[in-house]
Amino acid sequence: MSVKLDLSTTVNGREWKLFGVSFSTADGEFSTYIYALSHEHASHIVQELRETARLDGQVCGVVKP
Repeated sequence: MSVKLDLSTTVNGREWKLFGVSFSTADGEFSTYIYALSHEHASHIVQELRETARLDGQVCGVVKP
């Protein structure tokens, strides 16, 4: 199974674009994605992630709309 992400989405009339985020751990280099309004906005979101990230648990499935 795969998860498909749109390159952009519109929320309340504003276009949020998809940005890649990379990070390193003792186990290697990994990546994930976030949506943001601009590169600057994305950098602020990454900083907030650094300060507030927490583990919610393993994803066991995806519900299709």
